[in-house]
Amino acid sequence: MNTPPSAKEKTDLRVEAYIKDWNWDAASHEFALQMGAFLLQFIDHLRSSGLSQETIRKHESNCWLIGAFECDYGDHDGFTPAVFLGGGPAFLYEFKRKVSASQYALESYKSTWRKIKKYAGNLAHDNAGH
Repeated sequence: MNTPPSAKEKTDLRVEAYIKDWNWDAASHEFALQMGAFLLQFIDHLRSSGLSQETIRKHESNCWLIGAFECDYGDHDGFTPAVFLGGGPAFLYEFKRKVSASQYALESYKSTWRKIKKYAGNLAHDNAGH
């Protein structure tokens, strides 16, 4: 008898589908899993914030690109939300070369990056017990 998947199994499948092209070995898979879970949590946060569907769709698309770029080009030993707390929006060259050179698209990408940075900062602040 088949039992329906648990909430955790559904979440795991959602993350696996999201990160499908983000990894190439066990270590990169683990990083991608954690990055994907964080970005999907961020997207769920955006959905509950009252933004328009069109705006959420743009952020969803940008989040996928940000995750893919971090996995492909980021130089991290492991994932924590703090990877977003460094400088400003990263991988702008890669975005312009691989996605779009449009100023509008680039500004949208940078906006999503800043929202992720703010979200990661709020999590870090909350986890520090403040």
